[in-house]
Amino acid sequence: MILGYKKREELLEKHGLKRPETFLVQSKKEAVEKGKSMGFPVVAKISSDKHLHRTELGGVIVDIKNEEELGEAFEKLSGIEDIEGIIIQKQIDGVELIVGAKKDPSFGPVVMLGTGGIMVEIFKDVSFRVAPFKVDKAKEMIEEIKGKKLLDGFRGGPEVDKEKLVDLLVKTSRLAFEEEVRELDFNPVIANERDVYICDVKIVL
Repeated sequence: MILGYKKREELLEKHGLKRPETFLVQSKKEAVEKGKSMGFPVVAKISSDKHLHRTELGGVIVDIKNEEELGEAFEKLSGIEDIEGIIIQKQIDGVELIVGAKKDPSFGPVVMLGTGGIMVEIFKDVSFRVAPFKVDKAKEMIEEIKGKKLLDGFRGGPEVDKEKLVDLLVKTSRLAFEEEVRELDFNPVIANERDVYICDVKIVL
């Protein structure tokens, strides 16, 4: 079973895992109000436990710069079937990462860290540890990924707060160990000099 929006948010909050400012809305008026309150740019995306791959459906619209664009995005996304509403989220810029976990038949819960985008798809740039683990293991994971230079301000990019990334990995390992979760996928996780944010979540029980 794929966990719905409310249950996902409750689980993340329980384990102290940070999200960008995020709202589930049901109307165009509410969407625009939330966009104005958090400030542009924002991201709009469908919320659904029926669609695993929202991007392939055209279910995610990024870099929405004003109220008019947000209203148009809401109307477009609302035409997709089997959704529970539209998620409006503050857009975060930084280094894209992936954090995941699954129940391995031999080892139990295992946590993965990988670089995002094409790095993980083409180069399989990932590191794994059995959960739960502490700070030292989380630091090892960061050192093992080939894209670790991206975290150090590579070519003018942001220098990531690695302590916040370590904290996220440790808390994810606790969630994977303590909860009856078969699989979780935080993709993308956006890291910058201020914090590390889980921007999209899939949790399967």
